Amino acid sequence: MARGKKKRSGTVVGMPTTVLVIPTADGWATSIVGAGCGRPDPTVVDADQAKARAAALATNLARDVHGVTVEIDWEPPQDGTWTGHVREAAAR
Repeated sequence: MARGKKKRSGTVVGMPTTVLVIPTADGWATSIVGAGCGRPDPTVVDADQAKARAAALATNLARDVHGVTVEIDWEPPQDGTWTGHVREAAAR
């Protein structure tokens, strides 16, 4: 290790807090707020498919990186954009 540089520890990907599904000219874009990921996907043809993919990405990220089980609560769309709030799932 070079002198003066510290080794990073811990997770560099944040915990997802909000999921956005946004219609674009190039398909549906997804954005995972808190984790900083998402992009337009021209293969996604409708909002339900985009919401399912975005929810899967957020739940897998929370589980695999942070060890947390989450659920997504979707709000009704506003101007075509769906907003999902990520919350920790209740213990079963």
